[in-house]
Amino acid sequence: MKLHLGCGDNYIVGWVNVDLAGEVDLHSDLRKPLPFLDQSVDFVFNEHLIEHLTYDDGLNLIKECFRVLKPEGVFRISTPDLDFLIECYQRNRIREYADMGWNPETSCKFINEGMKLWGHQFIYNFKELIASLVKTGFSAIEIKDWRVSTHKELENLERRPYHQEIILEATK
Repeated sequence: MKLHLGCGDNYIVGWVNVDLAGEVDLHSDLRKPLPFLDQSVDFVFNEHLIEHLTYDDGLNLIKECFRVLKPEGVFRISTPDLDFLIECYQRNRIREYADMGWNPETSCKFINEGMKLWGHQFIYNFKELIASLVKTGFSAIEIKDWRVSTHKELENLERRPYHQEIILEATK
């Protein structure tokens, strides 16, 4: 089984697409335990989801992903990078996301909006996200490029335009 958590309107055929609303395979609040058996899932993917959860809810979601993954199962996660947002702020690169329709007027608005808009609750950097994965049981963690994986099932999944997101694959 392959889980796509927080799928929004990005329905991936062949995956169990999970979100709170919309046309999905399963409506589920991802702040609660996943409704799947222990070690029943081969792959878990999410893109731009974890930043919409509090730190504690995000940690619980990662724990749940670890629980449902089979041994050697892989969790692929993509999320904005706090360090990149700060770099853009410091260099006044406030048009970095113009291709997505986000055009803040000032660098101050850029950093504040980047942290708060769209329901963001907690923005990670590489160090914090890797520490969260390790804390929940993952030990084999690899940094990946956008849409690139050594697992065919995890290739070309990211839908959003690339803006130096953190993309990691953690193997159980």
